[in-house]
Amino acid sequence: MPITTNDLLNARVDLSDVLSWRAAQTPRFIRLFKTPSAGTGGAGRCATNTEHFWLEGVETPKTKPFSAYAYSESTGAFTVADSSGWQPGDLFHILGDSAVLRVASTTATTVIPELVSANGSSFSLADYSAPDGGVLVFDSRPIQEGSSAGENLFAQSHTESNFTQIFRGDVELTGTAQAIDQAGMENALAVQLQYATDAIIRRMNAALVFGAKTRRTATAPGSLGGLYYYGAQTGGLGRKYENSPALTMNMINLAAQDVTNAGCIPDAIVCGAGQAQILSTMMSSQIQIPQGSSTVGTYVDQFVTSAGGCVMKIVVEPSIPDGDVWVCDTRGFALVPLQGRALHTEPASAPGVDGSRAILIGEYTAEFKNAKESLCRISGLRPSESVLGQ
Repeated sequence: MPITTNDLLNARVDLSDVLSWRAAQTPRFIRLFKTPSAGTGGAGRCATNTEHFWLEGVETPKTKPFSAYAYSESTGAFTVADSSGWQPGDLFHILGDSAVLRVASTTATTVIPELVSANGSSFSLADYSAPDGGVLVFDSRPIQEGSSAGENLFAQSHTESNFTQIFRGDVELTGTAQAIDQAGMENALAVQLQYATDAIIRRMNAALVFGAKTRRTATAPGSLGGLYYYGAQTGGLGRKYENSPALTMNMINLAAQDVTNAGCIPDAIVCGAGQAQILSTMMSSQIQIPQGSSTVGTYVDQFVTSAGGCVMKIVVEPSIPDGDVWVCDTRGFALVPLQGRALHTEPASAPGVDGSRAILIGEYTAEFKNAKESLCRISGLRPSESVLGQ
């Protein structure tokens, strides 16, 4: 049933489903966010406090960096900072090599290996040399049948949080505007509310990109943190280039590999229109146009990485600075309403006022789950205009 002006004047109307649908259709960053339809009564997944917490959780490879390798008296030894968590019988390999090794024994700072299978590698304990160190990657812990031994897989997730932010828009029509018979429907409060909903979505989108995580105080409102707040934090992934090079496929592949190595799955490239155009021109030599085609121009909306073949959709967000490109795992993105505060209308027409008024209001926060592992910022790129003009 359509929302009528009379509904808006006399009742509170839940617009959470409208927000979910319209945000998904918007060609902006916000469409990557799941928007749970929590309802104004708080049904469904929602935030229960103005500081909303979530559990982090990335299954990163179990590794041991080693600083040196030595071979003496038919025995090799990797020097590590701490061998805890590894025990005799564990299978592992050296990052970049296919040979499978077994832990023969350990000390506090060494792992003593034995070769199990070369797997096509030329590796040998006697001839191996790694003057700059490397990384040992845990593969598995074979378990003897009938035993009570096993690998301790308990993981204690840490938490991250974001604050809620109020988004509000007021819609007001004078009695004269409502009485005028004119082309179009702009003088209907329901139509004005649709325009206001789109404006709220644009405000939310801007907050999801540039928002600063700010706790509310007695004198200042709280605000949610966005992509740049969580993606550019200390300890996060990033590739900053000097001397402003042009964006290349290799840069995208390296960033995607960083996200993959951190335990996530890159599924989106977020950039401005200029860098998206550069991505399209990379494929211009491989695009074939049928003889009877009446379409002018080309656009590439997917990128397949050489880092595992992940397919990433290209999302154009005009507000992203032209020198930046983001490679993301968007599975942890969510736009979550505060309980009982999903987007809705409130009647606001004061008695005796010549006109009608409604308030569009909602309070939301954003989840950027596993941001330090799922977001990789490529920065310092040459402006797209100078690249495309060459």
